[in-house]
Amino acid sequence: MKQAKVALVLAALLFVALVLGVDAQDPCEDPNNLTLNCQFDTFESVEPYGAVATGWTPFVEFAVETPAFNSAGETPLAPAQEIFSAWLPYTAGIYQQVGVTPGDGYVAAIGWAPYASYDDQGRRNSGLFIGRKVGMDPLGGTDPTSPDILWSPEVWDELGGVFPELEVSAVAQSPVITVFVRAHNPQSHGNDKVWFDAVTLMPDPKQPASTPTPEPPSPTPTSPPPTATATSVPPTEIPMPTATPMPTASDTPTPTPTATSAPTATMATIDAAVPNVAPEPSSTSASPMATTSAAVESSSARWISSLLLTLAVVSFAGAGVLGVVLVVLRRL
Repeated sequence: MKQAKVALVLAALLFVALVLGVDAQDPCEDPNNLTLNCQFDTFESVEPYGAVATGWTPFVEFAVETPAFNSAGETPLAPAQEIFSAWLPYTAGIYQQVGVTPGDGYVAAIGWAPYASYDDQGRRNSGLFIGRKVGMDPLGGTDPTSPDILWSPEVWDELGGVFPELEVSAVAQSPVITVFVRAHNPQSHGNDKVWFDAVTLMPDPKQPASTPTPEPPSPTPTSPPPTATATSVPPTEIPMPTATPMPTASDTPTPTPTATSAPTATMATIDAAVPNVAPEPSSTSASPMATTSAAVESSSARWISSLLLTLAVVSFAGAGVLGVVLVVLRRL
């Protein structure tokens, strides 16, 4: 009996020493930590689970009945996230999505993850009952059963709260990494409780930093060849040949040839302009006397015509006068 009390005292001292060590090196105080509400200081009510740490989401992978999520105040690092079930197995936990830089390495860890089991009389059960582990999905998914999640080793030790093996590292494959904390209680031994606290996500110096991939130079834009566009061309107006007045005998003077005259360019032009008009016959051997005689004959013919027309008019008038006189005489 005395040895049992000594063992309990030594265990309690070791427990306190570990707690003080964690408190002295609180990972949540590290400025590199990226998780929200790392110390689980605040909680919100989430149905049907219960009290869940602010910024975290509960999940149940397996359970006969949904375990209770509570804000635990009896732990040395209180408050902490507690998951509790009475005589029923379960696999459950919490997760949080954290913004990161794709291509950079990160490490997730739990600073506090003890558990305890009690019988109905409040006596503590001894054994390896509940496994705990941390995981991270570098793609940012939220399915706790996804094969994309990288998990840390699962610890089953009962005493103590600090487990250096409860960490996992990965390279971010998207702008979001999801951090999971999971408790696995395959067979209940009474009133089973597990506590989580100080869950962090920090850049991992062991992972190589991402090197920005240089973008290939943008090709110099070249102007595309002009597309042949059908352009309507207005019809070309073909000038119609101007009707050239036909020369007549009276309008076109007949050139008087000389002994040395030869065809000139002007005549050639006239001939070309009216190729189908036969030139008026003209006497190339006529003398000035002949021309005068023709003019006299033309004048005589015109005079005779005028005279005959005058006589016809006078005769017609005389006949009219004579008719009128006869009508008057008959009435008398």
